[in-house]
Amino acid sequence: MQRAEVFAKVSQLLTDYLRLAPGEVKETSHVTNDLGADSLALVELGFKFMETFGIGMLTPDGDNMVVGPLVDCIMGMMKK
Repeated sequence: MQRAEVFAKVSQLLTDYLRLAPGEVKETSHVTNDLGADSLALVELGFKFMETFGIGMLTPDGDNMVVGPLVDCIMGMMKK
């Protein structure tokens, strides 16, 4: 899967789950500060990412709380 495809799926999951306006998710968007995800949302989104991409559970940290690095993290986990 190409990075653009992963970004599109991550963006759609975030948009749907957090009830965001289309196009609101950017590479530089912080999942909690900019998009409004709380701790429960992070856990539930983690499960959605697991199901969608066939990866293990993500651990929220500074590196994957911004959408661009989150996509990179998912890509790395998919290659394992």
